[in-house]
Amino acid sequence: MNIDILYNNAIGRCLMKVIQNSGAIKLTAKFLNSGLSRPMIAGYIEKNRIDMKLFEGQTYDSFASFFSRKKDDFYCETNPDTIISPCDGLLSMYPITSGMIIPMKGSHYRLTDVIPDEETAQQYKDGLCMVFRLQASDYHHFCSFDDLTLKETHFIPGKLHSVQPIACETVPVYRLNRRWWSILDTDHFGQAIQVEVGAMMVGGVAFEREKGSFQKGEEMGCFVLAGSTIMLFVNSSARERLEFIEPFTDAMNGEKEVPVTMRETIGRLK
Repeated sequence: MNIDILYNNAIGRCLMKVIQNSGAIKLTAKFLNSGLSRPMIAGYIEKNRIDMKLFEGQTYDSFASFFSRKKDDFYCETNPDTIISPCDGLLSMYPITSGMIIPMKGSHYRLTDVIPDEETAQQYKDGLCMVFRLQASDYHHFCSFDDLTLKETHFIPGKLHSVQPIACETVPVYRLNRRWWSILDTDHFGQAIQVEVGAMMVGGVAFEREKGSFQKGEEMGCFVLAGSTIMLFVNSSARERLEFIEPFTDAMNGEKEVPVTMRETIGRLK
């Protein structure tokens, strides 16, 4: 189904509500976890032009197991003065303005729309919000952007809207969608918040562990069945010290979504 149909007119938006409030999402999840979904894999690879060279020899008993496929080898920049991307995707960045406002995708989100804890949200006043929007062709695992300790993770039940631009411009996706937000104590960027946002049709996240230490580039988890978005918040002190490198400077203020790969260096400490 073309996502635009569900968001660009009143009939489509009504259909979207019916889908979300029916049992269609649970049935879809059950099907995608079954062997009946295996024939979908080849078409999905071809349609999204996914390079499978790094997954040679792997077999999948369902579309779900294919979607969460894992790379065996990786390289990560170990320089402590750099910040790396936590995932594949399209990067856009937004300074948190007017104290607590994120001017994102034609909408204005309050920090508490995304992080529903006033005391925690206040710590990111005048900080920076980095948005990594995953596409169907992307690798749907995510890693630590610095050496860090994952202190706690909170789950927010919500809807499963698409994160395509048409949806983000029509509804406040990052306030309404199902999401997980975690407090991270990093070695070089102070305390940070990372938010994993679920999306249509079946948004879920599998974490490697819910607490503990992670080395820079170490896998922290993966999206299940449907990829979505990772939002990374750093405080005002880290924002002042960060200098982003080209072409990622073009992502500032949401001027452009810049392609990025997991563990790629996107900036350095001044």
